[in-house]
Amino acid sequence: MSEVKKNEFKSEKVVETTCKHFVQRRKRFCRMTVARGQEYCGEHMNTIPELSHISEENFKKRVPCPLDPKHTVYLWNLKKHLNICNARVKEMPSYIQTGRNLGEDDTNGSSSRCIKLSEIDEHLMNEIIDKINKIYEEHVDGTIEEMICSHPVLNDELSKESYGSKTLKHLTQTSSILGCLKQLDLLLPKTCFIEFGAGKGQVSFWLAEAMKDTEQSTVLLVDKASLRHKKDNKIEDRNSVQRIRADISDLDLEKLEAVQLAENIVAVGKHLCGGATDVTLRCLINGNQIRKSVKGFVIALCCHHRCTWRAFVGKKFLVDNGITQQEFDVLTKMVGWAVCGTGMSRQLRKEIEMRNEQKETTTNVETTVTAKIPREEREKIGMKCKRILDYARIQFLHENGFTTSLKYYVTSDVTLENVCLIGITSNNKI
Repeated sequence: MSEVKKNEFKSEKVVETTCKHFVQRRKRFCRMTVARGQEYCGEHMNTIPELSHISEENFKKRVPCPLDPKHTVYLWNLKKHLNICNARVKEMPSYIQTGRNLGEDDTNGSSSRCIKLSEIDEHLMNEIIDKINKIYEEHVDGTIEEMICSHPVLNDELSKESYGSKTLKHLTQTSSILGCLKQLDLLLPKTCFIEFGAGKGQVSFWLAEAMKDTEQSTVLLVDKASLRHKKDNKIEDRNSVQRIRADISDLDLEKLEAVQLAENIVAVGKHLCGGATDVTLRCLINGNQIRKSVKGFVIALCCHHRCTWRAFVGKKFLVDNGITQQEFDVLTKMVGWAVCGTGMSRQLRKEIEMRNEQKETTTNVETTVTAKIPREEREKIGMKCKRILDYARIQFLHENGFTTSLKYYVTSDVTLENVCLIGITSNNKI
């Protein structure tokens, strides 16, 4: 290593500061290091003149934070902590309006979401299953077609042999979502593309790559979490991308500058869990200006077990077909049958493998109403429940001016959650 590099390396080393308290007994300063910005270590903090009046007992005492009892703070530092605590009430930006897209609360405080399927009466279970089969046969069966697409912007990525199956799975889904947008003529100039539930922003990154030569196109990412290693940070044109941290249920799109400046709005979502899909759909129709600007959307669906009665947009269809709130809660539990395999815990499966007594163990487990239904039949019922919920959403969208349908956008070997909800506001046929 050259002398220059050695000096550079030395200059980059963090200089540790030691405590300024003078230890009389040892005739030297305390050698404990201190926190950044502090002059005294935690042991000698109470030797600071303004804190010297505090007894040692009270100095070390910690109390729950009044703003968030999940963490504690030193009693002597409480006043200062309240001014910087992350749980403190902050001034909300103009585009946040609490509960705006959450829907009307008509639950009357009642819910059966805590009930287990294994505890449901067998007669009631059979009644609900009969309703599910009837609704599916009358409205949903045969309405879902394939729309498996791809976009050339991801061709090179998908051809890399170094990628594992998990990475390729997500890239395949992203490619198909972008391909669907292209096939629906939604990759328009002067458009604000909004990715709801953006996560790390993979879809937005490739969307920005696909639209980088298109006039005045922007990408807006919406997510309520703050994540590290975001893909959208790698978008070269920083003026074309914006990320906001917000719960979709509270989001007023009309107050966002990126939306105000755009002639068109196109929404995308890759696996918007349960109720997040419903609040997104409501977000796209709440406001006259938004209704005029939205041209369409492609939303990959998943996690129907996280749907809630209040947020769900397709309640009218369900009620018209005899599904009550309590039956909806049961239905949102049945959806797990479609994608959860045996339904047995990992521990139970491990015990079966170790003991090699699968038949005996299954006999002991299958004592509930649920277990009396063959696994293959449970999977079919669970999938029907998913599609009924999605079809109810379609009816809501039809009433609000969208031409909408469900499509298989990837094959089931890529993901079992392989259905997307697509919609456009023109008279084009999907």
